[in-house]
Amino acid sequence: MLDNLLASYKPFTTHTEYAGIDKIRITYPLDTELSDGSDDLFSKHGVRKTLGKGGELKYAKGSIPGPNGDNVFFEVRNNASRAVVEFNPSRSVDPDGSTLCSPELIDNLVTAVIRFLGMHTVVPIWVTDHKTGETVLENPDLWPPNWRKSVEVNRLDGARDIYSPFAGFGTRSLLGLKKPHFPTDTLMRNNGNVETISWGKRNNVRHSFYNKSLKHDKDVNGGWFRFEIQMTTHYLKNNGIVSLEDVTNSNVFRLLWHRWNVSNLDTPISIGEGQASLVMQLGKHLSGIQVQTFLGLAVSYASGFPIDMHAKTLKFYRDTGKKLGFNFGQPLDSYGNLQIQIDFARGELVEVEQEDFLGLRQTDVEINENILETIGA
Repeated sequence: MLDNLLASYKPFTTHTEYAGIDKIRITYPLDTELSDGSDDLFSKHGVRKTLGKGGELKYAKGSIPGPNGDNVFFEVRNNASRAVVEFNPSRSVDPDGSTLCSPELIDNLVTAVIRFLGMHTVVPIWVTDHKTGETVLENPDLWPPNWRKSVEVNRLDGARDIYSPFAGFGTRSLLGLKKPHFPTDTLMRNNGNVETISWGKRNNVRHSFYNKSLKHDKDVNGGWFRFEIQMTTHYLKNNGIVSLEDVTNSNVFRLLWHRWNVSNLDTPISIGEGQASLVMQLGKHLSGIQVQTFLGLAVSYASGFPIDMHAKTLKFYRDTGKKLGFNFGQPLDSYGNLQIQIDFARGELVEVEQEDFLGLRQTDVEINENILETIGA
């Protein structure tokens, strides 16, 4: 597994400030004598019932307002023995912008957050010497060398932003692409526009591709899109990120590249002139009934209508579409003579040469057989 991840890791060549970490959640041990959650920063206190000895565990929660509504959330739990902190490091380093936080900056940001909370009754276990009463909270240079191992990473959102100069491209353009390991996905719409495609498991690794310009700036044609992975404890531990010291460029970006590669979103697609152009191309190589069948299948896939057709025949029409640069699932009016592809390293959509379609041969399936299979006879 690790070899595969390392092999998939490539450098980002342009728009490098748009690759990094969007959110992080950490937990770390507290000094129970000094961490009672009594500070005014805490807005909620409570008790969680347990089946273990003692029967209940006290907790306290709070937040600090951050830029653009991205607050720092924190909790003292398990009778003040552990802290949970979640925040968006991207807005911490770029409050008014939209760039992402480089993994190399996370160490300093986490240090600053732990130090700040330590002055508000969220005191890490490693900063106080109870024999002497001395504390080194204010001076992280004097913290024990291995303190980072005590800071567990429970969630990490890695992301890569992608710019499209093509007005015909949208999140919907990717609906027809098959993700081999993920047969099911979820769509979110904004005023009728497909804003987000999501797939995977929230308790392991969840993927999203969305129109960043629409979601963040309410501009459907802004041109910026985002591929994001939300990784939680189980997935992170199995892939080499356990504690703060593991949050490095190579560790985060190799996972980002790996999840991109298995998602199959770099498959070339066509955008532009629409259904009339597709019909014209099909008519050069298929019979009239085959063109009609192809169009019926295209509409059915785009509408989510169930398909009842012989696998061999269905494969022929799917392969026909691919040779033309059209994938079942995308709307007919998305087709055109312009074929594009996402260049993940560059963070851009680029034009690619269209595949020569002259080699397409008529199907070996007889028209009569095709009609019977289409109606499910």
